[in-house]
Amino acid sequence: MIRRSALVGIALGGLAWAGCGADHDPSDPPVARAYGNILYWSDLRQVVPMDASASDSAALAAGYVENWMREQVLLANAEKNLPTSGMDLEARMRDYRNSLVIFTYEQALVDEKLDTVITQQQIAEHFGQHAKDFALKDNIVRVRWFKVDDHDPRLVKRLREQFESGKDEDMHELEVWAASNGVVINDTQEDWVAFQTLCRSVPIRAENATDWLERNDKVVLEDSAGTYFVDLLEHRAVDSEPPIEMVAQDIRSILLNQRKVKLIERMREDLYRQALEHDEIGVY
Repeated sequence: MIRRSALVGIALGGLAWAGCGADHDPSDPPVARAYGNILYWSDLRQVVPMDASASDSAALAAGYVENWMREQVLLANAEKNLPTSGMDLEARMRDYRNSLVIFTYEQALVDEKLDTVITQQQIAEHFGQHAKDFALKDNIVRVRWFKVDDHDPRLVKRLREQFESGKDEDMHELEVWAASNGVVINDTQEDWVAFQTLCRSVPIRAENATDWLERNDKVVLEDSAGTYFVDLLEHRAVDSEPPIEMVAQDIRSILLNQRKVKLIERMREDLYRQALEHDEIGVY
């Protein structure tokens, strides 16, 4: 471990030099060495805040210098012991840098020029052309259901009659009763949920979910916890076409990505053509 006191003078001296506005001063004292490489104060001062106290500056400097030397030890031994076939790092680093620069430039271009407005008509057109790509992987339902904890058979019978009658006045009375007795009506009629998600909350036992959904709309189920009243408003079977609202966000992402790809391809082609026209590139 490097002693902090050994770097106090360098840290304070370097800070003083930098603080005097001597950006062009040729003096740049070395701070550490490793295998022929030199760490200079101009490198070190980037990690030492100008407003840090003397002790903090020394601690930051000492930590940075030691980490630098540890890294140099690892690099030197890696270069010495790696086989020649594993030493194409310069080429790989150059390729990585080039890819990173190009990606950053293209991303800036996309942020500036990409039209991100996707209309409902465009979503509908894409859905109409590619509906099979969005085929459902699960049965889905729109449903309203509630659970009654009371096991009184007379109460359950009355609620069941109101629930199954389908009359507006009966459903209204049922909703008033539920509100008065703290019974929550779970209503997903504006959203779709996977049938298996519903089955985790309601004791539905269906060997074939698609067939079961085809045969049922209003069901009353019981288990030891209570009685469940389930109104299946609508369902879509597995492998069928989903409601467009379920996939609208996915389609929006697809359309934006297609625009992005076309924008980048057009930009690359335009830049290449301009370079040729201005004789900035060519072959011998």
